[in-house]
Amino acid sequence: MEQAIAKAPEYIAVLHDGKWNIIISIVAAFITLLAVLVALFQEKIRDYFKTAILGVKINLSPPDCHQIMLSGPDGTHACNSIYIRLKTTHLKGNSAENVEVMLSNFWKINDDDTREVLREFLPMNLVWSHFQPRKTELRIPKKLFRHCDFGYFAPIGHGGETTLKLDTMVQPNPVAGGGLPNVIQPGDYEFEIMVSGDNIKPITKKWHLIFDGTWSEDEQEMLSEHIRIDEV
Repeated sequence: MEQAIAKAPEYIAVLHDGKWNIIISIVAAFITLLAVLVALFQEKIRDYFKTAILGVKINLSPPDCHQIMLSGPDGTHACNSIYIRLKTTHLKGNSAENVEVMLSNFWKINDDDTREVLREFLPMNLVWSHFQPRKTELRIPKKLFRHCDFGYFAPIGHGGETTLKLDTMVQPNPVAGGGLPNVIQPGDYEFEIMVSGDNIKPITKKWHLIFDGTWSEDEQEMLSEHIRIDEV
């Protein structure tokens, strides 16, 4: 103990030599810089950890897509349909607030594989499944998912031909030429979906759609043979 006390001045001298002063100064400067950066970017840092990450996909199988009965205005059975839904899943981060899904683009694919914008189409929000009144904005809690109605295929076209009716937030009026913006005739298409909200990382995805206009009361046949939707 006496030796340690006797050597104390030597230890203090070491701590005060130039080398240690430089190290201490560097550490102090780094801590100061870090504090300044945190102060400057604290909102962005906070937003980063608050951001919700979502996933969106279309599965052509129940329960995401399946046959469902359509009712007429009087509540009676009108016809059967094949309903298509987007599965929007919370992957990580905070709960997603006020999530919206927009059908932003629709293209017709020609025989030579060129694309052209579908003339009748109007970009519009889709509605969330199973909510009354209908909702276009919704909260998705952590680790849960919600379905969003894309639309349904049903034999409601000319001569009983199967057409696709998009489940848009409102029923749009006919455009020039008499076509309805949310009714898609059989053919080869590509469409784009955008997902956004108050605290989520925005998503933009495209899918390739082909349907031949055939109707069958067999759900599996419709989803495997007459309707094809693949992510691009």
